[in-house]
Amino acid sequence: MKFSKNLSLFVLLATGLILSLYRITNVNEKEISWDVLGYYLPLPATFIYHDPMLDKTDWIRKINDERNLSGTLYQVSETDDGKPLYFFLFGMALLYLPFFFAGHFFAFLLKIPADGFTLPYQYAMVIGAIIYTLIGLIFLRKNLKRFFSERVTALVMLIIVFSTNYIHHLTLKDLETVNVLFMLVNIIIWYTIRWHEVQKLKYLLAVGAGIILMALVKPSEILIVLIPLLWNISSRESLKEKIRLIRTNWKQIVITLILCFIIVLPQLLYWRIKTGSFIYDSYKNPGIGLDLSSPHILDVLISYRKGWLIYTPVMAFSLIGFYFLFRNNRKIFLSLFGYFLVAFCIIASWTEWWYGAAFSMRPLITVYPILAISLGYFLVYLGKKGIIMKSVFIVIVILFTFLNQFQWWQLKHYILDPYRTTKGFYWATFLKTSVTDEEKKLLLIGHDFTGKMSFDNRTDYHSVLAQELAFDEPGNPEGVVQDGEGNKYYSVGKDQEYVLTRQFKYSELTVKDHIWVVVSLDVFFPTTSGNGPCLVTTMEHNGKSYAYSAPEIKPDTARMQWKKYSFEYLTPEIRKSSDILKIYIWNRNKESFDVDNFKLEVFEKNGD
Repeated sequence: MKFSKNLSLFVLLATGLILSLYRITNVNEKEISWDVLGYYLPLPATFIYHDPMLDKTDWIRKINDERNLSGTLYQVSETDDGKPLYFFLFGMALLYLPFFFAGHFFAFLLKIPADGFTLPYQYAMVIGAIIYTLIGLIFLRKNLKRFFSERVTALVMLIIVFSTNYIHHLTLKDLETVNVLFMLVNIIIWYTIRWHEVQKLKYLLAVGAGIILMALVKPSEILIVLIPLLWNISSRESLKEKIRLIRTNWKQIVITLILCFIIVLPQLLYWRIKTGSFIYDSYKNPGIGLDLSSPHILDVLISYRKGWLIYTPVMAFSLIGFYFLFRNNRKIFLSLFGYFLVAFCIIASWTEWWYGAAFSMRPLITVYPILAISLGYFLVYLGKKGIIMKSVFIVIVILFTFLNQFQWWQLKHYILDPYRTTKGFYWATFLKTSVTDEEKKLLLIGHDFTGKMSFDNRTDYHSVLAQELAFDEPGNPEGVVQDGEGNKYYSVGKDQEYVLTRQFKYSELTVKDHIWVVVSLDVFFPTTSGNGPCLVTTMEHNGKSYAYSAPEIKPDTARMQWKKYSFEYLTPEIRKSSDILKIYIWNRNKESFDVDNFKLEVFEKNGD
């Protein structure tokens, strides 16, 4: 076997071995945590805790408390009537399933607690993720070899794996969705090619299964259907030919749709049983969502916080490559570029466009199989140029690869922040192997995932709004009373549940990314027992609350006298500047009490 004739195979084997060895030697006890916990949850619920419908949550809350797998149990949503519901769809659980069973078997065999979270399960899941990574690479090579030489195929594979954020999210983070989505996109492309060459049912079934699995992993990925639909369409005549092809093979299409329905049926039945509807939106978070009217295109591409071309600059060549794809293979251009464009717009329109603690733009890895092909066409163009241009390109790729690998190293060693980086912090730590406390001050504000708030650095802030209700001024609200000494205060009656509401449009308060809100008040509890009311501070988007905080105005043993209370609130990542900051007292127990000196103050960060 000549090396030059099998160069891409050697690259596949070497790359697969490197990735597998690195991953299997970096397994930790919290592989199943945060989002992965949510994807995985239906498996232990069904096969260990006999709670497939997730009617109870005590068992997962107990495990989360013991193992500290997630700051909050956001992986459990709820129905309209308050019943617990799986937050994520079943796609990842279906793909985890065989490896969950393997972990379960070895837990019993090794006499290790078979609770779904001990080491046998962690290792089984990691091995499964490695297998999906290798399958993705195998199909990536198959796709590339359809269009390019061994040399171009090998070089594209090396660039995708080692010069981009692929290296992070398909090794240490390969239990997340991008690993299987990368694999499924490659599979869909390959069998789309094969079906258009030879209309065999098995090829179309593979395409259909891939599409519906992607949708069950991430619903917006249903748009991957654009690839087979638009494949080989480049003109009016080719469109007519595609319609004829579909009509001729309508039986295969019907059978494929039946298969897709069978795959999605458990999800539909689960929603129907739990909610009464076959389709249900379990993603109940008004603070985060899709907003196609306000895409964050420049943020996604070039921001220091998570800009794709800042942290993964080599992919600029893939974008240029679409031009050469159009020039050299228009039959597949519309299919690939159309899907890329739609996928990019959806990714950029997600309000939390930085996608949590990720390296570079994590969701774009899903479209790397398309970008690999456009990159290949750029390399074909470059191959026709002189030695100087080729040499410059090689030097640039080496530098970009070094930058990518070094920044990945910084991320792993907590030098490069995964989601709070600013321009100042980026350049202050550029190519550095350590970070100082002074440099950390350049980061964006940190939000505690547990919801804890402590305004300890007030000297770094200045007041932008101060409102006080002393209740002794003209125009006070109804409910103000006066004692025998002439002191006025607000008396909350038993029939009043929500009182002293104050609300502000966020854009009217600041243009900064966050503010601190401090509310202080004096309270008199005339009764001798019972719980106190709550001071609610929240953000509202389209009338729905997010970042809700409601600490108790807790009476102490010294009732029947005035006591001062103070509460602090850090605004979350704001979905829109038009969102409403709302503050009020919630008299949850319908008890009578009195309020005076109700003061609200808003603080904004000093400087730029």
